[in-house]
Amino acid sequence: MKSSLPKVMHEILGYPLIYYSLALVQDISETMIVVVGHGREMVMEYLKNFKVTPVIQEPQLGTGHAILIARPALDETNAHDTLILPADMPLIRKESLTGLMKSYHESNADLGVLTARALNPHGYGRIVRNKSGKIKRIVEHVDATEKEQKINEINTGVYVINKEFLLTAVERICPDNAKGEFYLTDIVSMTSEIVSYTVTDPDEAHGINSRAQLAFAQAHMQNRINKYHMEAGVTFMDPRTAWIGPEAHIEQDVEVWPDVHILGTSRIEAGVKIMPNVWIKDSAIGAQSTIGFGSIIEGTNVKQGSSIAPNTRLTESMVVPD
Repeated sequence: MKSSLPKVMHEILGYPLIYYSLALVQDISETMIVVVGHGREMVMEYLKNFKVTPVIQEPQLGTGHAILIARPALDETNAHDTLILPADMPLIRKESLTGLMKSYHESNADLGVLTARALNPHGYGRIVRNKSGKIKRIVEHVDATEKEQKINEINTGVYVINKEFLLTAVERICPDNAKGEFYLTDIVSMTSEIVSYTVTDPDEAHGINSRAQLAFAQAHMQNRINKYHMEAGVTFMDPRTAWIGPEAHIEQDVEVWPDVHILGTSRIEAGVKIMPNVWIKDSAIGAQSTIGFGSIIEGTNVKQGSSIAPNTRLTESMVVPD
């Protein structure tokens, strides 16, 4: 990322990358373990907002090593299975996780792998299957042969694994690869009981390792969120310039003009009209209100039927209707 900021703390729509993984998992499991490495002071501070068990990985020797470091925390859980996902893939959907877990639980597999079919698989681990179509192994891009690099089915880095098998298998991993790291993917060759689930949208597997990839993910998330609201009865005059945070709530018949930001835990009630170039964060806008162009509203409750004059700045006051 060429940044002093830890990668997972770079933001999409006002939330750090790690938020999206945590928000996804907290709806599925009561127990979350987060392995923290680079920039851990800042990451650990953010993790205080969630019910998680942080584990420090120092030095960072790969994904398999991360599991070894987390073993004491895993041993303390009563879970039969372990769901693993990266903190830098914000586009993965809950439907994909539940699809993977359903396939896994309906089989006798030790391991479930979430895969994607990518138009450009460069940089991603490839899924190598045998003649019968079963996953044979996962090979990292830097270790792949020329033939393997032509495979377009990629590993997302999301797995559901029998915990007993996982903790036994990671003990057998060796760092004999181009990076000299302990790859979690090496455990694939330790069992024949593997099931996979392929995402419907390959962009879900989009990992973040550069500013350009961050911008791509943000645009994709913006489109996804805006589409959700439009299908629920919200009008965007120009969806390309409307930036809505993942925790913002917008009711039916709200009209959003160009260049509007609605971020944080904002709540916009029915029939509100928001004119151009407006910034709203962590605020509640009452039904049938009009927010004038160029206004900035943060941490404020705007009462029902209010008319906010253009270029108004509200940060703490309660607005009373005219």
